[in-house]
Amino acid sequence: MLYIVGVGVCKGHLTERAIELIRNADVIYGSRRALKLAEKYIRSEKRIMSYNDAEYKRIEEESKNKNVVVLSTGDPMVSGLGCKLNGLIEPGISSVQVALAKLGVDLCDVIVVDAHAKKPENLNELLKFRHLLILADKKFDIKIFGNRKVYLMENLCMENERIVFGKGSDLEIKSDYAIIFVRR
Repeated sequence: MLYIVGVGVCKGHLTERAIELIRNADVIYGSRRALKLAEKYIRSEKRIMSYNDAEYKRIEEESKNKNVVVLSTGDPMVSGLGCKLNGLIEPGISSVQVALAKLGVDLCDVIVVDAHAKKPENLNELLKFRHLLILADKKFDIKIFGNRKVYLMENLCMENERIVFGKGSDLEIKSDYAIIFVRR
């Protein structure tokens, strides 16, 4: 059986069900960060993932004979592994939820855009409808927001967490784990 398990982004954010699945796994795959977040509960062999189609296929094959868990940082269905593998999903707390909780903003009031390694267009156009929450990396050009005030949240729940507020034109993204929040 194959399970894709969200481990959250902060220590202590694992659900009871996620802990149970991790403890009962024959083998566990994940990034270094995901494995670190779940390390307290891992009792089986663990493997660092390389995140490519050949590996996804191999993991799915292996899960026919073993209880396999693939750890996904945050939630597997928020810019995660949930759509890459054919298995049962166990949700986790995503960086989107953590950011919105820190900002005191309801998820239903935002448009979430994944801009990791992508260049989304018409972001300022979307602001006519709702607030924007953008999952970004260092390559994202935050200066497109010009004089508009934005929150830049980097490395949430990590030792080097940074949250700044200012004009888009004055800010610089320094991490590949960045979230930008822009009010409507």
